[in-house]
Amino acid sequence: MRLKTLAAIGALFILAASCQTKKKGTFTVTGTFKNANVLSAEAGPISKVYLMEVSYGQDQPPVILDSAKLPVSNGSFSVSGVTKNQEIYELVFGNNAIAVPLINDAPEARVNVDLGKKDDFYEVSGSDASAQLREFIKTFGKKDYEVEKVMRTADSLRQAKAPDTVQSIAMTQANGALQDLNMFLKQFVNTCTNPTLSALALSFSSRSLPPAEFQASLIDQLKKYPDNPTLLGLKQDYDKREQQMAAQQKEEEEKSWVGKQAPDLTLPDANGKAISISSFRGKYLLVDFWASWCGPCRAENPNVVNAYHEFKGKNFAILGVSLDKEKGAWQEAIRADHLDWTHVSDLKFWQSEAVTTFGFNGIPFNVLIDPQGKIIAQSLRGEDLENELKSVLK
Repeated sequence: MRLKTLAAIGALFILAASCQTKKKGTFTVTGTFKNANVLSAEAGPISKVYLMEVSYGQDQPPVILDSAKLPVSNGSFSVSGVTKNQEIYELVFGNNAIAVPLINDAPEARVNVDLGKKDDFYEVSGSDASAQLREFIKTFGKKDYEVEKVMRTADSLRQAKAPDTVQSIAMTQANGALQDLNMFLKQFVNTCTNPTLSALALSFSSRSLPPAEFQASLIDQLKKYPDNPTLLGLKQDYDKREQQMAAQQKEEEEKSWVGKQAPDLTLPDANGKAISISSFRGKYLLVDFWASWCGPCRAENPNVVNAYHEFKGKNFAILGVSLDKEKGAWQEAIRADHLDWTHVSDLKFWQSEAVTTFGFNGIPFNVLIDPQGKIIAQSLRGEDLENELKSVLK
């Protein structure tokens, strides 16, 4: 897997500081290169190599420590920089498009690069941590790709409403691939003896490990390396994100309609007849806010249609509330999308009374109201809508 930069893999990394303190010194990278004349639309001519220090988690761009020209297609190079702690570095070739990740666990590392290769394009020696990082990224890339591939397959089958047995097999394969990835990550973190590399691998695992397992692994690493700045930074970042998520959840709960009585809303239908939400009392009612001009709404309409035909005989109704401005476009969309239920609109766009009453700021949006007039769910789309209706309309 050819790396562009660690930042490109990057959102995978949550590193907030440097690692494993060591005395101030020089980190030198020497090596050879082949095929520097390779051209691509992305990289451009490769005529220079840079040694960069990467400061993850600090909202700072990589710092260029040194550079060297590559005046010929094949040759050698040497770059170096003053370091304070053990950190993550990148040996970047060309226009920030091809990179070799390094860890300065030794004063000098040697890198041999073939810029004409797509995969396995470099070898590293002299730095055990950098060599291990190379193998880690290579294995992680393969396993992560497999997870994404089987997840895409499972999602496609679900959207195509494939038979349950077929979907079940696909989900079993997806779960197996994810478990294999997580097992690899946990084993690597637990057996790695370099705290910089361990923290780096642990940050990868934050995407796929369940939060409780990630937290437990992070705590275990902090017990092994209690003064390690990177691991402490990871913990601080994790705690900060947990606090943000808790605050966001609290805010969403305060804004949520779930558990509250539905406000009454009365709007005219296409013939001018006033229709109220309260007139549906005694039924489960999905109030669906949409518009003919809303692309995501039109894309979601087939799911709403399927739900209507599946549950309309089970004390269930839909009230479509449109934010349209033009009656013709509104009515044409109803016909084209086969929305065979009651519809209302005051044709006032975002100045509609519906927006004022329910306070939403985007569509599609919906609320599900029980027979007593209490809102029991909101923002139900796709599979979530079908599953919720199945659970209440038994």
